[in-house]
Amino acid sequence: MSERQVNELQDLMLRRLAELGTPGSPMSIRQATERARGLVSYEIVRKIARGEHSGRISDSTAEGIALALDVPAADVYRAASVPRPMSRWQWPARFDRLDPAQRRLVEDVAASLLESYEKGLRDAR
Repeated sequence: MSERQVNELQDLMLRRLAELGTPGSPMSIRQATERARGLVSYEIVRKIARGEHSGRISDSTAEGIALALDVPAADVYRAASVPRPMSRWQWPARFDRLDPAQRRLVEDVAASLLESYEKGLRDAR
């Protein structure tokens, strides 16, 4: 993650903790973690709040942060500059004729595309 991305996610975290707390006393990291229902750890929430989190945001982490902060997951993905996953991919019916070996080949090509995409994200940091 770039420093800008860390700061945007940190800004979202700190703003929402302040809004969800009481005047002069933001919601605690512990309380936010409890609201996340096990999807994100205390340590990750703490690091994001302190601007120390530099790793990728997984889908479960993004969902957990959204629950913790009572914001749409799209806001978390946007703040982290991480593309939001799309819905499950339903292949057109004509691909039902592919045998298992052909399906593995298609899955391997798709996996390779994802690896290239993720490498590009890592290299951009």
